[in-house]
Amino acid sequence: MKNGDGITGAAFSLEERLILNCLRCDTAAAGAADCGSRGRAGEWGVEIDLIDWNRLILTAGSHGVLPLVYRQLKAIDGVPTSAIAPLRAEFYGNTLNNIHVARELGRVSGLLSARGIPAIAFKGPVLALQAWGNVALRQFNDLDLLVRPAQAADAAEVLIAAGYWPLTYDRQHPEISIARRCEDEFVRPGSPWTVDLHWEFNPVYFAYGPSGAEVWDRAISISVEGAEVLTLAPDDLVLFLAVHATKHGWINLGGICDFDAALRARKDADLPALVDAARRTGSLRMLLLGTVLAADLLGALIPPLLARAIQQDATVTSLAAGVERRLFVNADKRAPLTSEWMVPTRAIDGGARERMRYVAGRVFKPDTDDFGFIRLPPALHPLYYALRPFRLVWQQGRRAFVDVPHPLKRLRGAPP
Repeated sequence: MKNGDGITGAAFSLEERLILNCLRCDTAAAGAADCGSRGRAGEWGVEIDLIDWNRLILTAGSHGVLPLVYRQLKAIDGVPTSAIAPLRAEFYGNTLNNIHVARELGRVSGLLSARGIPAIAFKGPVLALQAWGNVALRQFNDLDLLVRPAQAADAAEVLIAAGYWPLTYDRQHPEISIARRCEDEFVRPGSPWTVDLHWEFNPVYFAYGPSGAEVWDRAISISVEGAEVLTLAPDDLVLFLAVHATKHGWINLGGICDFDAALRARKDADLPALVDAARRTGSLRMLLLGTVLAADLLGALIPPLLARAIQQDATVTSLAAGVERRLFVNADKRAPLTSEWMVPTRAIDGGARERMRYVAGRVFKPDTDDFGFIRLPPALHPLYYALRPFRLVWQQGRRAFVDVPHPLKRLRGAPP
């Protein structure tokens, strides 16, 4: 574990090191005062003329950090125009997309509010504003909205009336859809973005981090393209980001940057209160894991309270080392199974029983992919519990032998 004093010792390519150095200049604790001359004389230890710019653009885009990288590279002496031009085009294309999505968030939130359905927006444009202060500095293609479970069916009908259609939500049997899942994706024909409607943040087998009525009590209002929308309170945001990234195995730099920026945005807020909340919600190790990754990769400083907790949990540094080794492996493919399964399993604070509960839930609990894989009538829905393990085996086996594109491969895609 490093504490803002240099890039982790994992073996990174020139392009990966340049990306990391760009991101370190966005970290207040990384000594950004020296970034103005970072492109001269290889002060980062990276020779600009040896960079494969196509690879850099693909890697930065697949990790959801292209806007942050462009913001730094455009000021570096010696970066060729042939590299800056496509970066600039992607940056402004992403910015235009983000503005449209942000405006759609205001429209959808207004429609829900008019029906008496409060909704908490998270990730997407609100996270860009909370963490970075600029809607242009994240990559996203969807809107994530949390409603209360009792209002999920009504919220789904509002989205349908607005032109969105669910992938698997059953309008005839909404109680079944709501009871068996925590979210569903709504798409609109001809629209490049989707709405992910949540009534819980996570499935029951990974129910860590902020949840319940307290999230609604602490929610704050934020202005997004002229519309006031609800979003997560700062501490809830930090814990949500830690849990969400852990659930997916911390597979991209965008998630690490978002977590670090949200943690820094708290400024002088009560850190012991955040640690206590993490402990109560079973997400302390996940919070510590994000902290170590931000320190190793982004040069973030670790507060003494968190440093002491990390020293007391050897699993955290071991997990971080594994994430860092795999971070850039097959950046344009799906994440390795070790990230998707082992990271969340080992990051659970509880003992073996809690981990077995997670594994069993993930293996047998149907989700949106299962309902979309095979369509069964409601009377046969219990069969999904038996079919899910076979679908997982098929999917993972196919991934081992087929070139399955990474869901982030498009430069303007969003981190999961």
